[in-house]
Amino acid sequence: MIYCFSGTGNSLHAARTLASLLHERVTRITDKTEPDLAWQDAGEALGLVFPVYGWGMPRVVEHFVARLPEARPDTPRYVYAVLTCGDDVGRTDRLLRKALWQRGWQLHAVFSVQMRNTYVCLPGFDIDTPQTVEHKDSLAGLRLQQIARCVEARGSSTPRDVVPGSFAWVKSYVLRPLFNRWLTSDRHFHCHTLRCTGCGRCMRTCPLHNISLDPQAHTPRWQGHCTHCLGCYHSCPQHAIDYGFFSRHKGQVKIIG
Repeated sequence: MIYCFSGTGNSLHAARTLASLLHERVTRITDKTEPDLAWQDAGEALGLVFPVYGWGMPRVVEHFVARLPEARPDTPRYVYAVLTCGDDVGRTDRLLRKALWQRGWQLHAVFSVQMRNTYVCLPGFDIDTPQTVEHKDSLAGLRLQQIARCVEARGSSTPRDVVPGSFAWVKSYVLRPLFNRWLTSDRHFHCHTLRCTGCGRCMRTCPLHNISLDPQAHTPRWQGHCTHCLGCYHSCPQHAIDYGFFSRHKGQVKIIG
C-alpha cells in the first residue's frame, strides 16, 4: 500500500509510478479520515509519498502520521518514504523518522526525488524553466525505478538517498517553524475578480476542500485550513489567484492528475 499526499501532482505521479512498478495501489491521505491499516500480510510494505514543504512534512502528513495506530506484531515490517522536492529536503527524513518512532514504527528506507519546483510564495522562488523540468523529469523516472528495486528487495536506504542541501538543520529546525507560523496559511491568498471567471477549478483542485465559491460573485473563498500546497494558484486557468504580492508575475505549473 502506498499512501500519498499531493497538491500539484508531483507526488501523485511518483506514487502512481511506484505503484505500477511494484504492483501496489495508491490511496490519497486526504481521502481517509483515519489511516486504514487492515493488512492481510504482516510482511506487506507501507509506503509514504509526499512533497516537502518548508523543509519538512506538510501539516496534513504530520496529522496522518500522528494518527497511525501504534505498531503491533501484525503491522507491516517494511516502511519506506519518498519525499518529492524542487531542490532539497533539509532534515525532513529525520522529522518523519521521529514521528513514526513515536508511534512505534521503524522507517527502513527514505528517498528524495527532485521534481518540478512549484513554490512561488517568497522572493527568489519561482517555477523551473522548461529545460530544467525536462531534465528533472528524465532523472526522476530513473530515480523511481531505482527506488522500486530497493523497495522490492526490502532494502535500506543510505544517507546519499536524500539531498538535505546546505544549512539543512537550520532550514528544518529554525526556518521551518517560522514558515509554519507565518506562511502556512491561506490568509494571504486573494483573487483578482476582474480575471476570475468563476469556473471553480481552484475549489475542485484543493485536496483539503478548503475553498468554496462565493454564492453571488462566484469567486473563491478560503476556509482557514490550508496546508499551502498552492494547487489553487497553479490550477487557475486565468492566473487570477495570487499569494499576497509574492507570487505576482510568477509562473504556473500544469496540475498532474
